[in-house]
Amino acid sequence: MKTPKYFSTWFEGWPELVCLDLDGTLVDSVPDIAGAVDAFLSELGAPLAGEALVRSWVGFGSAKLIEQALSWADIDPNKHEEAYRIFLMHYHAHLTDKTALYPNVKALLKAFKHHNVPVALITNKPSVFVKPLMDHFELTEQFGWLLGGDTLEEKKPSAMPLLHCSESIEALPENCLMIGDSITDFNAAKNAGFKCALVTYGYHQGVDLTTLGADAIIDDLAELLV
Repeated sequence: MKTPKYFSTWFEGWPELVCLDLDGTLVDSVPDIAGAVDAFLSELGAPLAGEALVRSWVGFGSAKLIEQALSWADIDPNKHEEAYRIFLMHYHAHLTDKTALYPNVKALLKAFKHHNVPVALITNKPSVFVKPLMDHFELTEQFGWLLGGDTLEEKKPSAMPLLHCSESIEALPENCLMIGDSITDFNAAKNAGFKCALVTYGYHQGVDLTTLGADAIIDDLAELLV
């Protein structure tokens, strides 16, 4: 296939490295995350938050998610550790019950593989969940790196996870791309000197993506292959 227009414009060819966010970019995991949030809220005697509300909280990592849920339910912040334990147990048991791949994920990864583009998964999700989720969708082998929020000393929006990957293959940051769905992904790309494409269908944390200055805002991953 000919070089897609975005890549021709940004890199004069295919990127040297692509980093992909997970939740809200590759998979819609909120239904199962919401179930785990409601599990600890129920255990602590609080009302259930429900999927729609949890969807507005997701994106800053699970510790922050627990904090937001406790605050919403007016639960003592000192219950965080107990809530987190219940959340992790429930989520681990129901990791892929309702989680689904977004359209054209496999097509995008197939194109990168065909053109020998190294691909990294960079998420703030605890690493214990990352490989099982990728195994479920048979995507693990598509990635050269699977980095969770606790894999390195810093997580997004730090540049560290992105540069960890680019430096390991001596890729120039300006020839690398971050694909995500949030201001966290945008700031990670900006801090690393990567190009950034943001998808409109993900978890935006109430932020208008058009105000950020991303290199591309797309409705479907397939747009990157046109």
